[in-house]
Amino acid sequence: QSVVYLARDPHLRREVAIKTLHFSHPDPQKNQQLLSEARMVSQLRHPNIVPIFEAGEESGDLYLVFEYVPGQNLGDSLRSNGRLSVVKALTILRGILDAIGHAHAAGIIHRDLKPTNVLIDSNGTPRVMDFGIAARVDAQEISPDTLVGTPCYMAPEYLGGRESSERTDIFSAGLVLYEMLTGQRAISGENIYEIVNRLS
Repeated sequence: QSVVYLARDPHLRREVAIKTLHFSHPDPQKNQQLLSEARMVSQLRHPNIVPIFEAGEESGDLYLVFEYVPGQNLGDSLRSNGRLSVVKALTILRGILDAIGHAHAAGIIHRDLKPTNVLIDSNGTPRVMDFGIAARVDAQEISPDTLVGTPCYMAPEYLGGRESSERTDIFSAGLVLYEMLTGQRAISGENIYEIVNRLS
């Protein structure tokens, strides 16, 4: 559904990441809602957030232009290197919480906070990406009754009543901390039903 390209901005002479979002059944109204949210997210300026430079639409598909951040996402890092020390895990968590706190103050909820949405840049700084965008994109092509996001990192109130709030992001951050400290997910299962039962 989405592809990310490394590109070069010829005007500002910098590398950028371009995320293209393809929909099998484009909905102009929902596209405008997504673009509106992307523009809200683009106003966020924080050292622990990957900023959006531009957002637009082409032939029914959306594209988002992000700052290119060299490094590795936290999920890949944990798979490659295993669990982190307490000090390192708490340092990364502090950056994540600073980022989501800044977004919450602006009325923006992430909705899909997980290790693969946290980039660790070349300086070791955690940078949260896809604020508010990922879950809304997923929701565009599925029914309202379907879960949106990654079940292993969902809060019980979202599973039970589809309620997203600042609290759901904080719950997800706690699950990310557990994974950093242990090297494994706090919640797992053979299928989505097992995961939902364990989180409920």
